[in-house]
Amino acid sequence: MALLQAMLRSLEGVRVVDVSGVDTLPVVDPYVVTATRQVDGSTILSGVIPSDADRGALTKNLAGPTLNLTLAAGVPDADWVNVAGLGLTVLGTLKYGEMTLTDHTLLLRGLVRNPDELTATLAGLERLPEAYSLIIEIDLEDDGTPLRLMLTLRDGVIAGEGKFPSDITATAIEEIFGTADPIAIDQAVIAAFDPQWPVVARTAMQGLSQLIDGVLEIERRDVSLIGTGTPDAIAQVGTLLATVPETFNVTVDLGLWDDGAPLGFIMEWDGSVASASGKYPAGFTLRDPAGVAITNAGTTSFRPAVTPDFSTNAAVGTSALGMMTTGTLRVSETQITLTGTAASPQVGLAMNEVLANAAPDTEISREMIYLDDGSPAAWTLTYDAAIGAIIEGRLPAGLAIGDLDLALGLDAISGTPATARDDDDVASSLETLLIVAGYLPELEALTYARAGDQSALDLVLSPGVDLDLVANDLAERLPTDVAFSLSPLEILPESGTTRTNAATGLDEIFTDGFWLPNVVFDGDVDVAACAAQTLNILEGGQIGFLSSSARLDATSIRTINALAAVVLPCAAADLTLEVGGHTDSSGDELTNNALSQDRANAVRAALIVRGVPENAMTAFGFGPTQPITDNATPEGRAANRRTDITWFAAGALRDP
Repeated sequence: MALLQAMLRSLEGVRVVDVSGVDTLPVVDPYVVTATRQVDGSTILSGVIPSDADRGALTKNLAGPTLNLTLAAGVPDADWVNVAGLGLTVLGTLKYGEMTLTDHTLLLRGLVRNPDELTATLAGLERLPEAYSLIIEIDLEDDGTPLRLMLTLRDGVIAGEGKFPSDITATAIEEIFGTADPIAIDQAVIAAFDPQWPVVARTAMQGLSQLIDGVLEIERRDVSLIGTGTPDAIAQVGTLLATVPETFNVTVDLGLWDDGAPLGFIMEWDGSVASASGKYPAGFTLRDPAGVAITNAGTTSFRPAVTPDFSTNAAVGTSALGMMTTGTLRVSETQITLTGTAASPQVGLAMNEVLANAAPDTEISREMIYLDDGSPAAWTLTYDAAIGAIIEGRLPAGLAIGDLDLALGLDAISGTPATARDDDDVASSLETLLIVAGYLPELEALTYARAGDQSALDLVLSPGVDLDLVANDLAERLPTDVAFSLSPLEILPESGTTRTNAATGLDEIFTDGFWLPNVVFDGDVDVAACAAQTLNILEGGQIGFLSSSARLDATSIRTINALAAVVLPCAAADLTLEVGGHTDSSGDELTNNALSQDRANAVRAALIVRGVPENAMTAFGFGPTQPITDNATPEGRAANRRTDITWFAAGALRDP
């Protein structure tokens, strides 16, 4: 202040100097000014400034600054105010930040959008005087790399990386592809340089999602999509990418998808239904060997076959398979393989003609089992009363085991005969067996053999069966191409041996040289019980005789044996019986009386042979005197010709 006063007094004409109203500026050290730029663009200044003129120079280009500047002495040099102005200029390029000038040190901190803006910002500091040092603490809002996306779709899995603007996020990938697998996506905090970029990225990703596999690349405005898919998918991708603005460069390279596996299929055939699996070319139609619906588990390629060989071999192979009984077909463009069964070698010959139409150079292989070797039918039926019937050999086509069961009247014939599929000559087999069936309860065994046009029938008769009667009957009735023989059972079982007769289903016991049914009484063995058992037998089968004779016919033995099985326990219970013979009214009465007596005697004699005591039975011939129905009809007369059994308590037997 003294210096100022002295200077003023040295001026010419100045007489009085009063500086009492003048204030002096404070001297500050360090000399600091700070500017803060807000996000809204406003600036706050605080610190010191050498003069009002300097304050005006610093703030003249600021929009609505907030000032908190104090005049102060101590400015480091004449460049200080210019450096502060330079710092403010640079601060204005930041999104937000702070500039601090402390003596000869300039500090800048804040945020710029990208590296290009940072470079431009730093370029403005090239004019900084050499005496000043610079501290830069500026962050980047974006790394400056271009917006990009690279995605790979393989086997349903999406992978890749990229950089998205703020107006699209990585969740868009999950939304479009339905996957939560992490994708390495950098997320910018700023919007896309082009507002269409997020839209194009979504559209391109939707296109990729339609494909089976593919690669999508986007960088700035360049879009590339390469991949494979179905025809429908490729069409959908084309529709999507057609919406991309012309400002983007779109490159598309799409092809039909194929897994690379060779064309081919396997077909299983059971003679009525077929099923297939494999891979077929585009446009191929799979058909069943019988031309009906087929169970198809195969897949169809989207690529057509290069040559027609696959379709040719498929048609040929399927036709050949249809000729088989059962089988498996394998087809490719170069091979046809057939395995399974066929009816006969004749089928194999017919298949040769079909397979000759295969594509050129096709490798054909067959592993066939023929159900019939082509030779004529030759088979043998054996029967044993204790075992049943067994069939062996090769039956003619059209003759099944069930037919033989029915002819013989058996429940089942065992055996697994083959079928001579090229021989359908059943000949007289069923006729022969139908005739033999009438004697089956009287047989111990039979063998029927058929070969070519000849048949042989061998019968072993049960004990008591009249061999001559059976032989004469069969000689008259059997077809002329059947040679037959009869013989009695030579080796008899031990007494007490049991069996179940396969023809009758009855349990039998070998008693006194005969097979007698095993009769069981539920209660006491008395007149009523014996009469009931006897009636049951006679209702099941009458005792027959030769015409005008007392000779028992061949089939009466089964009834005689059944009667003996009842009479023996009843006689053992001291019961007696009367065998009554009856005739119809035809002919002479005296003759009928004699015939009825002879027939009653014959039945009594047959029972005695089977072990029934003689004194337990009487025989009486009633002739036509006791008819049970009218003799006016043939049916009535047949009913009147009968044998009756009448039971009596002990001692009550009538005198013959």
